[in-house]
Amino acid sequence: MHAGNSMNPWSLFWSHGHSTTFGDYFKQGYTGAVADWWRSALDNLPGDSTVLEVGCGNCSLLPAMIDSKVRGRYIGVDIAKVQMSEVASQNLPGSGLEIILHSETRAEDIPEPDTSVDLAASVFGIEYSDLDQSLPEIFRLLKPGGRFAALLHHDNSVVTTMSRRAISEYNDYDLEKVISALQTISMERDRSPTVAALKTNPRAEKSRNRINRMAQKYLANTDLKTANATMFEFMTQALKFFKMMNADSAARGRFIASLREEHKASHERFGQMVSVALNEKGIEDIKAKLDGLGFGDITSEVVYSNGNVLAWALSAAKSPAAVLH
Repeated sequence: MHAGNSMNPWSLFWSHGHSTTFGDYFKQGYTGAVADWWRSALDNLPGDSTVLEVGCGNCSLLPAMIDSKVRGRYIGVDIAKVQMSEVASQNLPGSGLEIILHSETRAEDIPEPDTSVDLAASVFGIEYSDLDQSLPEIFRLLKPGGRFAALLHHDNSVVTTMSRRAISEYNDYDLEKVISALQTISMERDRSPTVAALKTNPRAEKSRNRINRMAQKYLANTDLKTANATMFEFMTQALKFFKMMNADSAARGRFIASLREEHKASHERFGQMVSVALNEKGIEDIKAKLDGLGFGDITSEVVYSNGNVLAWALSAAKSPAAVLH
């Protein structure tokens, strides 16, 4: 899962300390349908198990794993730069779990030994990889009898629908007009002895009026069905600049650069989420790949949350008699 200064957009997302893919919506870890699915996946594991999370982010599945009292090892793998979330780390002492985190590591090439994993899991992660390489890698890592369980993006889910809407709401032209206006105000602030003096500065006032027009355009409409939520969020963040007018020039510059970077990175993340979403044929193709590798007991079903489609749930088992190809 993955704009500005070449940083992976998912690295930027996880650098804010989020504990799940849904950011502030699940600050303390997954709940609801995702948590129910994960508890079910953890059922009947051996007493001392090794669990691999592919596309782990900041160890998204670890908090619930700690709560489940599973003992053994947790291995997290993500192509983005990630770290253990505060939610996970604060509950880790006394859990009896050994943590191995492979940050900036491809799911297609996981540095762990053959037949060393009891359960390989993924929540909106493995579908971002090259499945022709990552699924054989999962097969290699699983012990005979081990299981693979994943929640995958569904092309008709609330997540995909919201992502498509967000993509349609981006207005890069307006974004750059706001960024340019902020840069002008910041430059004029450097030349001005006081913030109050900017009110008599024609260039600063012209830029401030431009930002006010943009704020009116995007913040006046608060109707959930018709408002531009993406640009609403951008303008809300942009207006925080005016609380920094007494900050030094470098700090203001960092704020403006971060504003652009965050906006463009979120655009890319939404695009990726839509691009990997699977219809029924897509999920059947993955099941065929699993079958061809030697997995058995392959099942898929739609997971719902509050009556809405949330994801595909995919499950498969490595035969106890399986051998590596």
